[in-house]
Amino acid sequence: MKRFLLIIAAAFSLAAYANSENAPQTTDGAFTTLMIAAADIGKYTETLRNNPSAFQATGTTGAGVCVTNSGNEYEGQMMVWSAFPDVASALVGGTKYDPQQAPRQFKNLRDLKYGVTWKPLTPFRLEPGYERVQRIKVPAENLQAFTEGLEKLEASIQAAGHPNFFNGVFVPIGGGTHEIETLMVRSITRDAQSMGVLFDDYFAGTASWAADYDSLMLLGEVMSDNMDICEQLYFGS
Repeated sequence: MKRFLLIIAAAFSLAAYANSENAPQTTDGAFTTLMIAAADIGKYTETLRNNPSAFQATGTTGAGVCVTNSGNEYEGQMMVWSAFPDVASALVGGTKYDPQQAPRQFKNLRDLKYGVTWKPLTPFRLEPGYERVQRIKVPAENLQAFTEGLEKLEASIQAAGHPNFFNGVFVPIGGGTHEIETLMVRSITRDAQSMGVLFDDYFAGTASWAADYDSLMLLGEVMSDNMDICEQLYFGS
């Protein structure tokens, strides 16, 4: 309980940044994700794209999918994500659509795993792309240093000539036993090539931001490491 309270306190003590024109960068907001196994990922994604009624029902401001490209725990691993202006809206939205009662055209294409709500702890830019997703266990006493370190790392990588790199760190709410004792960190680039260049620079010893990354990794323990390909399918009003 003490660790939970420290996390929430840190979340609401961080200052919100100004919005950009196309991709809000703010700690105000929340996301819901539905983790699924899709028998046909492409068909399921297109079905979601062409049938936005589920997204409309929840009141989301934007929604899409992330397909696990590396580090899969099961076949057809992906998630459906929805953005909301705050945690209250995310929780209310979750009561307006029951995925277990979805039309047959959806149910026949996927198996439900679990759902969870996420609160960003640092300013986050919603610009889906090729994303490294890590679950990291961070001791409560390291939390503020960890979030500050993520922001510093983002700025260092951008200053090194990668302006479309972004970090996000999220605390889970209502994730059951699936999401507990870890934070989710998403490191985002536009495509796999852009992500690969960062790895190549780091391993070649030419990354000016390497010390910031190494210092950050000392503050927590990585519990899982995946690569996701994400896209936005729905743009709310």
